[in-house]
Amino acid sequence: MAPRILLIAPVQRAGASATNVVGGNKVMADEQVRELGMRGFGVDVIDTSGGVTNLPGWKLRAVRLARFLRVIWGVARKIWYCDVVFLIIAPYSALSLASLLWVISTLARRPLVVRITGGDMMLDYDGYGRLARWLAERTYMRAALVYVETEYLQRNFAGRGNFRWFPNTRDVAAPAAEGRNRVEKLIFVARLDMDKGLAEALEAGRNLPENCQLNVFGPGMSDTDFSLFEGHPRASYGGVLAPWEIPQMMGEHDLLVYPSYYRSEGYPGAILEAFQCGRPVIAAKWGGVTELVEHETSGLLVEPRSSAEVKAAIERLLHDPELYRRLCDGAKRRGDYFRSGRWYDSAADDLRRLCRK
Repeated sequence: MAPRILLIAPVQRAGASATNVVGGNKVMADEQVRELGMRGFGVDVIDTSGGVTNLPGWKLRAVRLARFLRVIWGVARKIWYCDVVFLIIAPYSALSLASLLWVISTLARRPLVVRITGGDMMLDYDGYGRLARWLAERTYMRAALVYVETEYLQRNFAGRGNFRWFPNTRDVAAPAAEGRNRVEKLIFVARLDMDKGLAEALEAGRNLPENCQLNVFGPGMSDTDFSLFEGHPRASYGGVLAPWEIPQMMGEHDLLVYPSYYRSEGYPGAILEAFQCGRPVIAAKWGGVTELVEHETSGLLVEPRSSAEVKAAIERLLHDPELYRRLCDGAKRRGDYFRSGRWYDSAADDLRRLCRK
């Protein structure tokens, strides 16, 4: 009989907007269902994704409370039919949901696995008060396994035998015409939060040569300033891409511009997808990106919030085709390292051991 996993994670729904953001956690959950299914696991999913977000404060809190209770009720009903409870969660939500799930899993005598996304777990943990840290230490941080996204986090919790490094991964098909010789088409793909570096990318692209173009894709968010596109000589907004459309679009461009300084940046899926398509990236020295992007090997790293440095990096690649070709090769190698296969093989071994116990 196939071992069964109860996966508690945000579910991907059709379309993308400010109220239905196609973010990394949803793509990760979809990939996890697929990869574990390929390895012989049965996976039941309880959806933690939000609905409408543009509500007055008290109504939004009511919606979140209703979702929280719905998730807990779903776990209470389904936990008896699974072998392992597996939670994918951002660190800012871990204290409430992960702590309660640890209690429920312990009472039901089911092992709990927590996969914490992004690169800012230490910021949240360090910001806990005394009571919150006591609660975290005695609940979800004692789960059977705690997967973290970056090597930095794994090193910081190295003394805990239950912490493992499980990076964000991708497994996209490289475009048919892989070889690129020069930079002409640049792409920015992300949610259009302003701290994803949108303003810096657009400002850096103003003085591109006439044969160059910066194309921006992603759902508009509450703070998106679309006026930045008005009258822009070299940039255009192309709307929202479905996850399965991104690799093809990456293949039609030469360079990913991703100068994000988003607080919880870990290993961004857009960078992984660009790498697997053999496209290098210009990215900010921020969060887990500094581990993922090898400077002058798979991309160029610049200072956060600096459109001048983004511009200088673009110009450097425009005028140095040999460097650009070398970065394309390095990006492809780096992307292959983070293909899903071996990481999910290792996770599957972990889960089988837990099921046997």
